[in-house]
Order: sequence, then C-alpha cells, then structure tokens
Amino acid sequence: MKHRTSTLVLALCLSSGGCAPPSRPELFSDGLEPALTQETMGRSGADRDPDLSRDGSLLFYASTSHDEAFSLYVKRVGSNTATRITPQGGDQRFPRVSPAQPRRLAYCSNERGRWELVLIPDYIAQPGKTEVLSEPGTDNLHPSWSPDGKKIVYCSTRSFASGEWTLRIRDLESGRTTVMEDVEGLLPEWSPVGNRIVFQRMKRRDDWLSSLWTLDLEHGEARRMTSIFSSDDWAAINPTWSPDGKRVAFATVGKSRLKAGVMNEADDIWVVAADGLNPTRLTFAPAADGMPRWSTTGRIYFVSDRSGSPRLWSLAAP
Repeated sequence: MKHRTSTLVLALCLSSGGCAPPSRPELFSDGLEPALTQETMGRSGADRDPDLSRDGSLLFYASTSHDEAFSLYVKRVGSNTATRITPQGGDQRFPRVSPAQPRRLAYCSNERGRWELVLIPDYIAQPGKTEVLSEPGTDNLHPSWSPDGKKIVYCSTRSFASGEWTLRIRDLESGRTTVMEDVEGLLPEWSPVGNRIVFQRMKRRDDWLSSLWTLDLEHGEARRMTSIFSSDDWAAINPTWSPDGKRVAFATVGKSRLKAGVMNEADDIWVVAADGLNPTRLTFAPAADGMPRWSTTGRIYFVSDRSGSPRLWSLAAP
C-alpha cells in the first residue's frame, strides 16, 4: 500500500505535461464557475507549480513548453513574455520567491539524480549562482518560506518507494536543518502570518488517502497538529494559504461527480477556512484543476488542462 501511495504522490506532484497569442484571453465563465483568466498559453509541454511575487505582479512557474525537461520561468502577470531563469540540466520544479528578498528564489532540481533543495540568492543578477540546501542521500520537494524569509520548510524522504515523507526546516542564517521526525507529511506551506504550517498527510489505513492538516511551530517543535479537511472516499492535496492566513485553497482527487474514482489526477479547486469550516468548491469543469496558489491581489492561480494541455489559470477568490 505504501508503494501505491508513493506512486500517486509522484503522479500528482511531478507529472510532466508554445506559441503565445498576441493578446491575453478575455475573462470568461461557463455559468457555474467564476470568471477565469488563462495566464499561460501553448499546446506543447506543460506549465506547473505557480508562485507569485509578494506584490502579485510577477508569476513564477515551471514549464516544458520549450524543452523536454522542466525549466523555471518568470513573467509579469498579464504579459505573454516569459524569461527563463534556469539553464537546461534535469528538471527544475516548485519555484518559490522569498517574501522578504524578492530576488531570492528556492526550488527543487534533480539535475544530479536525486531531488535537491536549491537556493538562488539573486535570480536576476546571478541566476547561475546556486547553493544546495538539502542533505545528501535524500529527495526533497516543495519549499515554502517563513514570513520573514529566514527559514524554509519542505518535505523530504530517503526513499520514494517507502512513501514516508517528513517535514524539514532549513534555517538560512545558522545553516541548520531541523528534521521533524514526528510529522509525516507532504507539500507544506508556511502561513504568511505567524508560525502556522499547512500540509497534506496520508491516512495510514484504508486507501491511504491524503487529508489537510495544520500545525503550530513553537521553538522549533510542532504543536497542536489538527486535521482541517478529510474524507474516507477522496483525497485533498496541494494546500495553500490566503494572504491573511485565514483560509486555505486546495485541490481534490476523486471527489467531483465527473471525476469520481479517478485517483491519478486532481479534479477541482476548493477553499476552506483555516479552522475547517465552510468548504467551498470553486471550479466545476470536467478538467484536471490543481496546484492552487493564492496571490496578494485576491486571485487564486492554478494548473488546469481545460485548454487541452496543462496551463496556468486564475480566478478571483471568493
């Protein structure tokens, strides 16, 4: 069962998926969903892992639109012009820009075989100057910055096949890494307000479906671990905080009527209060919608294949 779980995690987190039109597409709605905006274009390859600058003006993402492997790009929101940040060499995924230093970028790369956590101190002036932050002999995914930009939380494992992932915190000032041995989980997101972390955690029973949990970080230790969204029939993945830390956007797997029983791709974007109240479904199309990312501008960015290939879209948060 652990092997099945790790396979599902890889399919959802790392699956691989042109020419842009002369103008940005118009906002539209199908009558059920809020108005959507397509943020990236093309038919070839895939765009994934959206992240926004603190002011919401820049969109970072990973793409295979121009190469077989994923490279990192940045574009101004509303523009069709994207600048490539990383050179070719393996896959680069999960770009995360520092909230305190807007040129500082963390991401994950498998250029040297295993997935490493990498830091670029200045992606504009010296994009080729990098520092590996993760420990040798581990695979590491999904960095997320603390509000002051001094620490990064991420998930790590010594074996994909084991399905056992733990949360780790890297202190950039001291260079120390804290392994949260008692916190098994994936895809952590540090709240933009305070020391709260949301993550997805597999149930160690039945179908090992993932649910959403939060924890409070106190003196480097996890306190008040709380399940805020869970089901025996479907999974909740990809949690991301609202800018005020009061709500969490996420994707479901196998929940919607159109995707019931489909467990190898996300189906819809949802929002729930940080205390688990008032879950609200935002997307309804028969498309795979996942990897949401909340912007300070009040929009939620996400990955969807509704145009035929995985591209980045956005909608106004409720």
